[in-house]
Amino acid sequence: MSSRRPAILMAVLLVLVLGYVYFPDWRSPFPAHSVAAYRPVPPLPGKNSISNIVVRQSDSGVWQASFDYFYTGEPFVQVVARLPLERDSAPALNPNPWERMQLAEVKRGANHGTIDLLHPGVEFSGITPRVIVEMENWSTRDRPVIASAQVDQPIDWPTWETWQADMAFAKQSPQENLKRAIELIDGGEHFDEATSILERLIARDPTFVQGYIELARVAMKTNWGPEGLHHAEGLLASALQIEPDNANAKILLGYVQAHQQHYRQAEKLFTEAAASNPRNLWLWANWGEVLVMQGKFEQAAAKYREAIDRPATHDTYDNARTMAYQELIALQKRKNDLDGMEALYKKRVAEFGYGSCYSADYARFLLQQRGDANAAIDVARRALNQDCEDSSARQVLGLANYVVWAKSEGQARIEAMNQARIYLPPGPTLMYLLASSDRTANVVSQLIAAGEKIDQKDNQQFTALAHAIQREDLPAMRHLLRLGAKPDAPVGYDGIPVAFMPLLAGNIEMVKLLQQFGADYSKISFQGASALDFARQAGDTEMLEILKQKPQVL
Repeated sequence: MSSRRPAILMAVLLVLVLGYVYFPDWRSPFPAHSVAAYRPVPPLPGKNSISNIVVRQSDSGVWQASFDYFYTGEPFVQVVARLPLERDSAPALNPNPWERMQLAEVKRGANHGTIDLLHPGVEFSGITPRVIVEMENWSTRDRPVIASAQVDQPIDWPTWETWQADMAFAKQSPQENLKRAIELIDGGEHFDEATSILERLIARDPTFVQGYIELARVAMKTNWGPEGLHHAEGLLASALQIEPDNANAKILLGYVQAHQQHYRQAEKLFTEAAASNPRNLWLWANWGEVLVMQGKFEQAAAKYREAIDRPATHDTYDNARTMAYQELIALQKRKNDLDGMEALYKKRVAEFGYGSCYSADYARFLLQQRGDANAAIDVARRALNQDCEDSSARQVLGLANYVVWAKSEGQARIEAMNQARIYLPPGPTLMYLLASSDRTANVVSQLIAAGEKIDQKDNQQFTALAHAIQREDLPAMRHLLRLGAKPDAPVGYDGIPVAFMPLLAGNIEMVKLLQQFGADYSKISFQGASALDFARQAGDTEMLEILKQKPQVL
């Protein structure tokens, strides 16, 4: 045993020696080159200092403090800028905004730095009289100031909201800001924010043509009518003064001209725009609308088809495709061309996918126009299975299952009703929707036979007939009245007779239809006033003469 121990020790010693030779980094916890890197660098001679502060507003509207500084390299520091607030100032939205106002990198030696100044955060707009730039020692917990300078520079801050909008604008390129404005306009809600962005773009570049065009869209959307159209016309004239051949300006101006009933001028502008073969699909959609306004339906259909046959743009112009599909389907329906309608529904679903919810419209068509409840169920289910959260898909699925229930017997009838109740519970809305189509109206009579009431009310105290009148749906009104809906039933929270709804809306056709089903306006009153009293008060002489006629019971 003793003779082997020296041999073992010699082997271990040999391994250690070889490891030391061939793996030199074992000699130190850090490689040799790293040791040099971690050696402390002696500080530069001189004194840490800050000087020559200049406060100005950049071209993008950001207030900045520029300054010179000298940093010896010790201690570990940060350079910050702050805006001192009076102790009795209004409550701050951000109590210590200067903590985020710091230099990105502090370099050794003499350097120049710039720090963006943040809004003081007070709830009122006011003047900040002084800007302070400090070098703080961050190697200690209390961060003492080791160098400081200040300058008296009044800054007339805007409101907090305006400043936030300015900063958001400053961070984006002109095209990014334009895209944001277009999204806001297309969304149909935040027109003020869109206007603010566009005004900033034009203030920065008065020749920014698309800014004028989008402002014209805002003018029409927020003030539809002669005044808004005239305002839009002026803005588009400005755009065309800057760029006479701008296709987008001509397309929108043509739309404005059309709604001012200047059809010839509108089509001239569309023709000029088409010569440049623009990406803007609104050219064809708007052109189709102008032709419909003139009763030129076949020519309009050709323009709408141009809009849907061109490649998708994957931007705001694709909204024109959506509109073109909708209007083209309506033109096919006007001709009672069910095959043409179905071809368009299929094309749209193929383009946008079942999850786009356009499949819900196709399912409704299959149910209410084709009378194919099972096909409607299949399409509506595919929409729901592919994340279509549109309530209309669920609604069609419910309606189709009620139709299946009405045609079934035994267990199949029970299962169909169970499915129907999941997606669309019984009630006035169901009654109205079924009555709105000849293909489904017969189901209402079976629901009544099963115990549902034709004049039952929903949470709004509306009957099915009230829903039909509210939507000016004459076919649904006719079906419901034939099934026994009462024209004098009180509806709404005020209990107004349902027959008064078309009277107050001035719809003579609906009043005549109610009279055909026994509505006697000479005997129907509300809060002590007769129907004739309401017509006299409104000054509607034509309605007054209609109301005097005796009801014609069919």
